[in-house]
Parts: sequence; C-alpha cells; structure tokens
Amino acid sequence: MRKIQTLLTDKYQKNLFKPLKEQEFQKDVKEQEMQLLMVYSDIKYHEIKGFGGAFTQSSAINFYQMNESCQEEILESYFGESGLKYNYGRTHIASCDFSNGHFGYTQKEDLSDFTIECDQDLLIPFIKKCESFANKEIHLMSSPWSPPAFMKDSKGLLFGGKLLPEYYQAYADYFVKYIQAYKNEGIVVEMVSVQNEPKAVQRWESCIYTAEEEKIFIRDYLYPTLQQSGLEEVKIVIWDHNKERTFERARAIMSDEKTRKAVYGVGVHWYSGDHFENLRICKEFFPDKEIIFTEGCVELLAGAPTNLGGNETVVVSESPWEFGERYAHDMIGNFNNGLSTMIDWNLILDSQGGPNHVGNYCSAPIIVDIKEQRVKYQPSFYFIGHFSKFIPEGSRKIAQSCYSKDLEVASFLTPSNEVVVVVLNSTEKEIPFTLKDVMTQEISDFTALKKSIMTLVYQAK
Repeated sequence: MRKIQTLLTDKYQKNLFKPLKEQEFQKDVKEQEMQLLMVYSDIKYHEIKGFGGAFTQSSAINFYQMNESCQEEILESYFGESGLKYNYGRTHIASCDFSNGHFGYTQKEDLSDFTIECDQDLLIPFIKKCESFANKEIHLMSSPWSPPAFMKDSKGLLFGGKLLPEYYQAYADYFVKYIQAYKNEGIVVEMVSVQNEPKAVQRWESCIYTAEEEKIFIRDYLYPTLQQSGLEEVKIVIWDHNKERTFERARAIMSDEKTRKAVYGVGVHWYSGDHFENLRICKEFFPDKEIIFTEGCVELLAGAPTNLGGNETVVVSESPWEFGERYAHDMIGNFNNGLSTMIDWNLILDSQGGPNHVGNYCSAPIIVDIKEQRVKYQPSFYFIGHFSKFIPEGSRKIAQSCYSKDLEVASFLTPSNEVVVVVLNSTEKEIPFTLKDVMTQEISDFTALKKSIMTLVYQAK
C-alpha cells in the first residue's frame, strides 16, 4: 500500500516540522461518507511558481551585523535544501520604509547623475550572497516606493503625491537605468511593478496612481521603453497593493489589448482583509495573468498591545502563534483562488522589528538578536515552510473538498507526481478527518491537533 508522510507543527505540544509515523492508504471498501477530506489529483489548476521574501536594506543591515555562523544559518534556513527553499525575492527601487533613511538614484532631470551607489554597500552584496548560496535562479521583483522627488507634484518622497505627466518618459528611462545598473552588478531583475501600494498616502515613501494613470504609464512609456532598450524579457506587475481592488484595478488597467499584452501579472497585499474571491474573479477574467502575493507582514510596535483580541503584548522576537496562523490562512485562501507566487516581506528584522526609519515596525519569519548573536525563528517561518518545503516550482494546484470549515485545506501536485495536502486547524479542538484519494478510492484516518498545521505527502497514481 502507498505510504503517506506527515509533517506537524503545533502550538501546545510544541512540535516544529516534526515528522510523524508514516501511514498507509487502505481501500475504501465501506464507501465512507463522513469526515472526508477528498483530493482529486486529476483536476489540475494553475501552476505554482514559488516562494520568497524581500531583500530590504533593513534585512541586509541585520544580516551583516551577525557573525559568519549566524549568516550561514540564515542562508540555509531560507535558501538551502533543509530550509524554506526560497526561489523568489523582492527588493525596493531607491528607499522604502525599511531603509536606512530616505534616498534616491538621481537629482537631475536628465538622469545624468544616476547611481545605485546607495545599494552597493549592503543591499547588493546581500542579494548576491543569497543567490550564490541558493545555487539556483532567484527570480527577483523590484518595486519603487516613490519616484524621485522632482518628478512629483508634491516635490517630496513622502506622503503620497503624484508623478507629473511631463516626467512619464524620464521615469520610464529611470526604470531602464536601474535594471541595467543591477545587471552590471550581476543581478537580473525579472519583474517590476509601477508602484508599491499606489492607493496609499503614507508617512514614508509613497506615490499615488489611478488605474488610468498606471495604464497610460505602462502602455505608452514603460513597456515600449523596456522593449526599445532590449529589456523585453522584464515582466510588468500591476497594482501591487491590497486584495480588495485586485479585479477592479486589473479590469481597468487591462481594458485595452495593448496594455493587456504588456502586463505579466497582478501583485497583491493582505492588509485590507481576505478578499479571496477577488483573486478568483481576476483569474477567471484574466487566466493568462499571474497573481502574485508581493507583500504581507504583521505590523507592530515592540511592547504595544496586539489586535489579537486579548490584552497581551508583543515581544518582537517571540511573535504570537496567531501571526503564523495568519500566514497559513492567507496562503491557503490565495492558492485556492488563483495565486501562483508568494513573496513575504522582510527576510530578517532585529529585536525591535526594524531598523525602520519611520517607526512602523513589524515581525518577520527570522528575527536576529544582534547583541546575543542569536537567530530566532518566528511562527510564520514554520507556517510558510509547510508549503514552501514541499511545493517546488512547476507544481500545480489541484482540487479538494473538505467536510468542515474548521479545517482549511490546499492541495497540490508536484512535478515528481507527489500529492501535497496542507491542513490548518486554527481552532482549540482536535478535528478528525479521513483523507481520501478519489483517483484510487483509498483512505487513511488522521487527527488535526488543535492549533496545528500539517503537511501530508504521498505519491499519486
């Protein structure tokens, strides 16, 4: 009989990536009806591209303050075969909130002084070190938080503002210079978005675009400029903001065929809620476009009350279990509704949730204690790993059906023909279920422990 491998992480027994005893499938001779989790490995949906995190300047600063042993541990934990096996990354074009202050690449309208010198001390070496350690292609996406100040109506990097139409071409040229400068450093930028969170006026670097403005900039400036510069392989991602407007924005931007041709995918964040249906509708209307999770984190102030429903406070290096559950809940809902790629926010933050030049600290899968030279793994690290360790690039989302809404489930088929089933139980009760492989009419009984996540892996027939 076929065997099922199971990996468990749970809150109360404190298992972390614990392998359980292998179970065997049995023939469903009684045609069981109750407590079923049914998997249809022959019903295949979209391809899964991969998982990753953000190469921010803050992450680089933290990385290079750790000793060599800690650095090796971090690299293996994210990019190694025993780690999360990341193959995607995102970085910022010029400064963002998780930078060491405000900066840009040019101060002149003709871009004659363009330089990425501010990235060359830490950020670029950090990206290259991660790529070298991974010994595989890390697909890199780059996003600006703001155009240069002189290109905006506000004449500043912060608090929103708009890109002035007379600078649309210069800004497209700015993208080209950035991509070429990184290429000269040995780093391939595979994707760009027009703007990080183009609807948000932030106290940090930000810029506002309507859907029409984003469409015009892509169609008439960015896309043709990339083509003319020999960078036609660079993919353009739209929106790069919260899920509630995913379809609304995509439909408005890709309302004409020329713009639709220029767009590779739609980037989403999670800060406005689940909105999984928006992803599904977007995938239904634009099946040829990728849906990419480009940022998500749990924001906090060290020692401040959380919004988890209690009066507890957060020690950043000891994030609550529920922070990890939020990741799994969102990933399951996203993947079940069309997501192809998951890119987390900061790879590495310090014990205060930074550094951050505007004080909007947050958690990350890995927190480093620089004083004690310790690497501390947060719940989100393990919850992400229940997906990324088992779902390689080229896997496909497959169909499943579960008897209880208290179990959140996503199922996948890998290129090596393994079925991967991720089961989240965020309740305070144990929940029994019977896994059924519908293709073979075989079953096996399991119990999802309270406050747990488990990954089941077996060979498909």
